[in-house]
Amino acid sequence: MISRSTFWLQWFSIGLLAILLGACSFAGDEDQVRVTVVEDGEARINPIGTRLNFTSSTMRAAIAKGLVGLDEEGRVVPALAARWIVTDDGLSYIFRLFDAKWDDGRQITAERVARLLRERFTELRKSRLRYDITVVDEVVSMTGRVIEIRLDSPHPNFLQLLAQPELGLFRAGHGAGPMRVLDEDNGIKLKQFDEPSEEEGEATEEDDRWVSLRSEPAANAIARYQAGGVQVVLNGKYHHLPLVDAAGVSSNDLRLDPVAGLFGLRFIRANGFWAVPDNREILSMAINRPALLTSFPGVSAWQSRLKIIPEALDVEGLNTYPDWASMTMEARIAFARNHVRQWKASEGPIIPLTIALPDAAGADILFKRIQSDLRRVGLDARKVSLTEDADVRLMDEIAPYDSAQWFLKQFTCVKTPICLNDADTKIEEADAATNLEIKARLYAEVEDMLVDHYNFIPIAVPIRWSIARQAQRGFAVNPRGWHPLNTLVGIPIS
Repeated sequence: MISRSTFWLQWFSIGLLAILLGACSFAGDEDQVRVTVVEDGEARINPIGTRLNFTSSTMRAAIAKGLVGLDEEGRVVPALAARWIVTDDGLSYIFRLFDAKWDDGRQITAERVARLLRERFTELRKSRLRYDITVVDEVVSMTGRVIEIRLDSPHPNFLQLLAQPELGLFRAGHGAGPMRVLDEDNGIKLKQFDEPSEEEGEATEEDDRWVSLRSEPAANAIARYQAGGVQVVLNGKYHHLPLVDAAGVSSNDLRLDPVAGLFGLRFIRANGFWAVPDNREILSMAINRPALLTSFPGVSAWQSRLKIIPEALDVEGLNTYPDWASMTMEARIAFARNHVRQWKASEGPIIPLTIALPDAAGADILFKRIQSDLRRVGLDARKVSLTEDADVRLMDEIAPYDSAQWFLKQFTCVKTPICLNDADTKIEEADAATNLEIKARLYAEVEDMLVDHYNFIPIAVPIRWSIARQAQRGFAVNPRGWHPLNTLVGIPIS
């Protein structure tokens, strides 16, 4: 568990770094924007490959277009593709490409883009999107500027999937903008992508707009912003919130994205008391979600969750909430306390639940609330690091697209050891369905099965925050939690 001294050391580093950076602050210039991305782990920026951290994804989206992309409001917009149509059966997406070039001056053709997409879909079988891209059956070039992607079954949110940064394309290391790398001294500096000619081989440098990109721990990123060293901080999470509060960041500058995703406890081991679904249900009943969420500084609209799939994706007529959802907190505690008392009387003592969490002050707040709630019903918990064996691990992931399919596939037997084979079978049935109403109903039935299985304990929607002033050009909170670099300096994606 992170100690109080560790938190204050992090807080002190904010103040110290702010003093050291004070002399480095700069006057505001909307054409020159400095961005830092919060990374807890590997801070190296590398846009190549399949396992990209947030910073690398942000850079890839800036220099390597896919067929489509996301704008500052999280909307799908044209990128390499100027326009597209979807066939009535939802099984074919036909794209017409812009007349454009790679950054080495070579012409972008449908044949090359189709080949690159086929290769990229194969590569992404080892990425976070590996279970999403299985819907792709074939990619073919039809003319010099038209390609078709054929699917095995309808995927209503396929364009959102194609807009993910991993599907930005490189040809022999060359992207097609909307930006290009200017230099890599003290971070990455990116400028306007100007289409070069084959004869010139290089882009012009007439445009003075640029963005610098770097990544660092949360304390450093916050200090750099407070000192005026950067204008935008991205990729903040729930466990960094106490640092934001300690640094005195203006509430007007703290920007919370209304993202959808999964934030809760996923069982990765189930022994003894926790091997029984009815007992895992007690954990879900015992957590006082509103009290937990209001324990965090700086956020007032954090929404709790009792189910896996967001309400906006629910199927009419099917209620997939847990049976106890309408009970008061007092009634839930009384039921859970009685259940635990009876178990102990017949089976003996219950070993504390081990919870793997980040080493951060916000994770301490989360753990203490859960531990307190469990103790109220006769149970206990112990916090361990993310590298240690545990019964449950905090899951904190944003959904890349709006589909029940993504939420459910996080709990298949290929994803987690505590799973239901019957649920997996029904997911496969839903995936194969060509009727969208039948598909949606099957997914809802899967959620009902998983809710009763309690291999995942939903707590809330994920938190993703950024720091940026209200007047920052090209920045907007959005449901995707995605903030492209090019829009910050007024550079269009196409």
